[in-house]
Amino acid sequence: MNVFDVILIGLALSIDACAITISNCATYKDTLTKKKELYMPVSFALFQGLMPLIGYLIGCACASLISSFTKYLTAAIFLILAIKIVIDIIKENKEVVITKEDVKKEKAPFTLWLTIVQAVATSIDALACGVTFIDYTLPEVFTAIAIIASTTFILVFAALFFGKSLGKLFGKYAEWFGAGILFLLAFKSLLEATGIV
Repeated sequence: MNVFDVILIGLALSIDACAITISNCATYKDTLTKKKELYMPVSFALFQGLMPLIGYLIGCACASLISSFTKYLTAAIFLILAIKIVIDIIKENKEVVITKEDVKKEKAPFTLWLTIVQAVATSIDALACGVTFIDYTLPEVFTAIAIIASTTFILVFAALFFGKSLGKLFGKYAEWFGAGILFLLAFKSLLEATGIV
């Protein structure tokens, strides 16, 4: 196994997780706490490590079945999350808010459950990738999983900084920016599923 190749795989697999992190920081900037921020690197890294293991255990026999629907499933999840953000924004705009505290109460909270859904969506590709590890020994598979999970954790942790900065920069338009990223990721997954890109 080439460690450098696995690092590149880890980088490729963690791109969507980084984009989601930036989106979360922009969208939920008023309800994110230090503890909730940690949900992202931990959850994304955990699932990016867990999914290749599941893919490896499933084996090459199911590779064609997995690859036939992963992009569609990923696109659907991202689209649903983006639509939910847009609906929340529209609801907020219809309500009369008097104080700053009321604004915070009206904003959709950032939760661990939301992070887990996002982590599953961004790690579906890693499930299919795990099938390609079938020719590796078990120690090599666990080494690859550790590298992928570590790479994801580091990059998502770094993305937290950029996400918070962008949230401050975009101000009241931050939520639209977050929804836009999710729409783009859904569109990208759909294009990949149809073979256009």
